[in-house]
Amino acid sequence: MIISLPASLGIGEKLSKILGLEHANTDYRIFPDGESYIKFTVSVKGKDVILIQTTYPNQDKRLIELLLAIDAAVFYGANSVSAIVPYMAYARQDRVFIEGEAVSIRTILRSLRSVGLDRIYVVDIHKENSLKYFNGAAYNIDPTPFFAKVLRNVISEPMVIAPDLGAERKAELLATLLNTEFVVIKKHRDKRTGEVRHELPETLDVRNKDAVIVDDIISTGGTVAKIAKYLKNLNARKVLVVASHGLFVGDALEKLKSSGVDRVYVLKTVDINISSEFVSILDPTELIAGRIRETFSSK
Repeated sequence: MIISLPASLGIGEKLSKILGLEHANTDYRIFPDGESYIKFTVSVKGKDVILIQTTYPNQDKRLIELLLAIDAAVFYGANSVSAIVPYMAYARQDRVFIEGEAVSIRTILRSLRSVGLDRIYVVDIHKENSLKYFNGAAYNIDPTPFFAKVLRNVISEPMVIAPDLGAERKAELLATLLNTEFVVIKKHRDKRTGEVRHELPETLDVRNKDAVIVDDIISTGGTVAKIAKYLKNLNARKVLVVASHGLFVGDALEKLKSSGVDRVYVLKTVDINISSEFVSILDPTELIAGRIRETFSSK
């Protein structure tokens, strides 16, 4: 059965219809002191429970709610507990840059496992290797083929651009699916100040081409905006941006528009409201349903 937590994005109900599974919401409220209250509205005893909760915005609160729900499901006798996390908070804090730093995603994944989570599904976690910290069944859902299908209807003569080495595998796969080339732009970050410098290729030829910048997360939009402006100055016909998660912190959208980006495509993996024709927000439910079918049918 599927249980939607407070930040389920409406995915739970749609997923239950696609998969033909029972669905329930939770009773949820916030106490006057700010603490969260979670209560199941149906019995979970003997059920394979699938919880759905994204973790942005209000990352800490959403993670606490997920921990409460996992522990409650175990306490009330669920046969197994899985979680679908469309956006995994803290995933970018995945290694030590300076001695003494916490590896935050390790802490989060170990905590989820320790309260009884058997299986976790994440849509495009920042680095798939981070899932090694979850000592259970962990599945990363890659939306790149889905994005390729969408892009085929809106572009011609594409060129795929990775904004850094971390996006190279994603750019290579997208370029293969679109039957084109890809380019990786090198990024250098100062470990102490966090300042980022990009090494832009001098020989890149995007004249009269549709440049597609692909990444996993758009946060402040600064990196993508800088690259988009560079591509427009090289006479790219269009600059499109494809990212799994659109956080759009602060003035990110305005920054992207002013840089020359023509359109942005993201999945609905976070709980934000955007009323702009500039951004296409795509439903990830079918992607998630496909992964659920694969893993549960092989149990």
